[in-house]
Amino acid sequence: MRKRLLCRACNERWQRAGRPDTGPPPPSKGGRPRDRATDERAAETKQALADGTATLTELAERFGVTHQTVMYYRDRAEEE
Repeated sequence: MRKRLLCRACNERWQRAGRPDTGPPPPSKGGRPRDRATDERAAETKQALADGTATLTELAERFGVTHQTVMYYRDRAEEE
């Protein structure tokens, strides 16, 4: 297996650009689109929060983040 010198996102941009000697082009504003599974998981989480079927602690464990991080995003979702 060959070792890459770039992170996955940079390597993909470099490959799409035709592997220029100057390296990968800068990322476009906003980065690359999220994976469909991420969008589905975000929708399920939003629904679980709305229904009250999952606790903040359960959601934190599911995503591997802290309880405070879940509270931050819950508050942001409520503002929208």
